[in-house]
Amino acid sequence: ACAPLWSQECGTSVFSSGRCVRLNAELQLTGTIAPTAQRCSTYMDIVLVLDGSNSIYPWEEVQAFLGNILRRFFIGPGQTQVGVLQYGEHLVQEWALGQHPTAQSLLEAARNLTRQEGRETRTAMAIREA
Repeated sequence: ACAPLWSQECGTSVFSSGRCVRLNAELQLTGTIAPTAQRCSTYMDIVLVLDGSNSIYPWEEVQAFLGNILRRFFIGPGQTQVGVLQYGEHLVQEWALGQHPTAQSLLEAARNLTRQEGRETRTAMAIREA
């Protein structure tokens, strides 16, 4: 059994370090196990679903919001990967997980993202696809 003793910040993430013990079938302590070294990881796959229909205005605020979110993660291979789906009448995969391997390329892609537009907003379709 392992239990966290404390949590600490690692960039924008928090991870717990802890202590592990051996228990018998009656859940009685039989010894301690040295905790394994924990590295500070931020491994995540994030897919953002953006409403690009005409009901969202102004689009520049969506781009700013996206940039503000993306700046908070460690982007890169073996760390956080981000994909973006945009929807309106149709669903468009703007970029796939890992397509932008650096924070700089991801933020540039967010700045250059254009609104899809359209007369319909198909939110449920976009969420199912994500």
